[in-house]
Amino acid sequence: MAKKANRDRVFLGILSTFTVIMLVLTIVGLVVFNIQVSAYQASGIDDYQTYSRIYAYIPNNPDSTVSENLYQALREYGLQNDCLVERIGDDLATSYTKSELIAIAIRSKVSGIILEGDDSEETAELIEQASEAGIPVVTVMTDAPGSAGCSFIGLNNYSVGVKYSDLVLEAAEDKEGGDVDALVMMSSGSGNESVIYAAIQESLQTSGVEIDSVVVDADSAFSTEEKVMDILDEYDEMPDIIVCLSDITTRCVYQSVVDKNCVGVTSIIGYYGSDTVLEGIERGAIDATLSVDTNQVAQYCVNALDEYIAMGNVSEYYSTGYILIDEDNVYEYLPADPGQEETDEGN
Repeated sequence: MAKKANRDRVFLGILSTFTVIMLVLTIVGLVVFNIQVSAYQASGIDDYQTYSRIYAYIPNNPDSTVSENLYQALREYGLQNDCLVERIGDDLATSYTKSELIAIAIRSKVSGIILEGDDSEETAELIEQASEAGIPVVTVMTDAPGSAGCSFIGLNNYSVGVKYSDLVLEAAEDKEGGDVDALVMMSSGSGNESVIYAAIQESLQTSGVEIDSVVVDADSAFSTEEKVMDILDEYDEMPDIIVCLSDITTRCVYQSVVDKNCVGVTSIIGYYGSDTVLEGIERGAIDATLSVDTNQVAQYCVNALDEYIAMGNVSEYYSTGYILIDEDNVYEYLPADPGQEETDEGN
């Protein structure tokens, strides 16, 4: 009996010790949990906003300043109108093609897609898939002809081409000597630029300006620079006038003209008002550029998707205006000098 009583006491002692240990561990666990919850709340991670609609933005070239500025304008205007605009591919570990990004947006079941279009059959098929899935697609800057997109927002390409031809004629007047030749640099797969070039050709056919075109087929800003250099290296003499129909091409041509010491010899007429292009106009290396109001374009895109979702239909085309920037008004668009701002504030 004494042995049995001793065994019971030992068992009770072990059980009591185990219970005390478990109690202590529970208390420690609760303390650690509370500390982590407090740290999580203090970090502000749980302060999130929900939106009634999520739109996906898919550009043709993420290296384009136009696309970057348009995305920022889309995101800002979207937040003001209860929708979140996300650029598909930004937070992914690997790079995907444009077609793959469209497919990801469809599988993600976004509320709508804002897409820089092209004339490929694959893009048209993916837009059709999005439409069948109940996801409206708005094409922006570049259309996708023959697709099921609900609306296109962009410049009037013919009017832009006519304006480019006017600028070419102005640049030609400043050239001394004989015939003047102009080279138009276009991007591959852009139906918009084909329309612009056709308008330039039509407007200049009786002007005496010899006009030619070349397609810059490149996937990135670096490869575009190489292509532009290769194209210009083939010329014994640089063209009198170079017309660039994309932001990246304008920047690359500007750099090439500077490198070749042809500033003042070759006139550049560019596209969009990126900081580099504005700098070129200020320095006299670029004659002028036709820019686009990305804030206006962003508003049209978001409003078009909102209207289609609410009403089931929307206008098929929204025309946006262009902005001519040259030496007369470039100072209105140049980025502010931080040093000057500090001086102004001090005064």
